[in-house]
Amino acid sequence: MLLPVVLAGCVDSRAVTVRRTKLFAHKHDVTHETKPKTQGEFHCAANPNTFWDFKFIPTLAVERTKMIKENNWYSVKVKVKHVTVETALPFDMWLPENASDSVIAHEDGHVRICRHFYRDAAHQARKCGLHILGREFVGEAKDEETAMKLAISAANSEMLQTYREKIVEPADRASAAYDKIMTDKSNKLSVSDAIEKAIGDAQK
Repeated sequence: MLLPVVLAGCVDSRAVTVRRTKLFAHKHDVTHETKPKTQGEFHCAANPNTFWDFKFIPTLAVERTKMIKENNWYSVKVKVKHVTVETALPFDMWLPENASDSVIAHEDGHVRICRHFYRDAAHQARKCGLHILGREFVGEAKDEETAMKLAISAANSEMLQTYREKIVEPADRASAAYDKIMTDKSNKLSVSDAIEKAIGDAQK
């Protein structure tokens, strides 16, 4: 019995489907637009009004292979039959109307860093899906439905952890290194050279 758990997705005959949304940096005028209360997970150290978020949205179809009920406690084992992953990288800059060229260039540097790592997002997302495809995961709870959800959550968490290790965390390290370089008063590097150095340091 196949039990689709729909979060988002599309119909595809392949066992692993990946949809990658292109990175597009939105520049907002902080003077005339209202900044959202919910911001991205990451932001520029020099300008917290520039923020971004790496999205990883999995959808799994699973087969329940085993269920044990004992003393009103359910243990459910599921096998992953199909994986769909959507990735996105919303990036927003909230700048004053009279922002200097140097400020804009600095924020664009973060875009370039994120784009560098996000280029590999589809490839890594597919690897994450293939890693759990065909494997079994267990969930335990007081009712069958919750136990099923926990089993699926375990599979999703394993994928997300790997994606963060390969894409999100290196990008975050590079952005932090970039900010450190650019705020160092003794720094003589251009934005492009600082980006290159920060990416190199993050990948060591």
